[in-house]
Amino acid sequence: MNRPDINGPPVAELVRRRFSCRSFAGRALESPVLEELERTAAGAAAPFGSRPRFGIIDNEKVRAENLFSSGSYGLIKGARFYLAALVRRDEPRRWEDAGFTLEAAVLHAAGLGLGTCWIGGVFDRKRFGRVLGIRAGEQLPAVVAVGWPAEKKSLRDRLVRWSSRGDRRKPAAGLFFAGGWDSPVAMESAGQWAQVLECVRLAPSASNKQPWRIVRLGNAFHFYLARDKAYSAMMPLADLQRIDLGIAMCHFELAAAEAGLEGKWRDLDPRVPGTPANYEYIVSFEIR
Repeated sequence: MNRPDINGPPVAELVRRRFSCRSFAGRALESPVLEELERTAAGAAAPFGSRPRFGIIDNEKVRAENLFSSGSYGLIKGARFYLAALVRRDEPRRWEDAGFTLEAAVLHAAGLGLGTCWIGGVFDRKRFGRVLGIRAGEQLPAVVAVGWPAEKKSLRDRLVRWSSRGDRRKPAAGLFFAGGWDSPVAMESAGQWAQVLECVRLAPSASNKQPWRIVRLGNAFHFYLARDKAYSAMMPLADLQRIDLGIAMCHFELAAAEAGLEGKWRDLDPRVPGTPANYEYIVSFEIR
């Protein structure tokens, strides 16, 4: 997978630049920029081989559609453009691939100075789907609001960020392990992988839950989903937590590739002893 902008800032800087922007300036984006974002998502090789297709909605052109249900997403102010991925129901790992590919565009947007915000749980999928020309057998996992950030965040933006713990992240010791679940990775001795794991730690996730867990055994990093079943039940139309795993995988692969740490995604379920009951094995990154 190519990094978002080979001549731009390092991936770690893009990761730090990205934030969940909920206050947009409402200014237009030029067609070449929108096309560039769409190409970036389409050009990110989905690790599980799904074939998402992408589209961008200009809300100024479809105002009659009222894309958000009444009161459902007044949490974002001034957003005009939305980047979306459409996936096929018959592709079992569509959620992870959607997260992976859209996040590549999100990081590219950060390099262009644009703001973005993932929207997964509270938007009108039927209306968005109609505007995007959704086909039989397709689903709309999430959309990403994109545009120029407003100069000043709205009060509602600040309140939402505070309530969603948007400025707080779990420590590395609660996310990354080596040899088993009782041995957190010592980041100070992880060498180049420390930067890669830090890029994963800073990845966005629904309600900032950071549901990924990674355990290194030998020459492979094994990715797990720490499933919150109550949260999943609240959001039945898309598996947001598996989308989050795809986002984390995107950060991992891009940061590793930039550091010259080669590997490939494989199904290598290690069946780690003592794995918590709510942990679901997703995939492994095998180092070459």
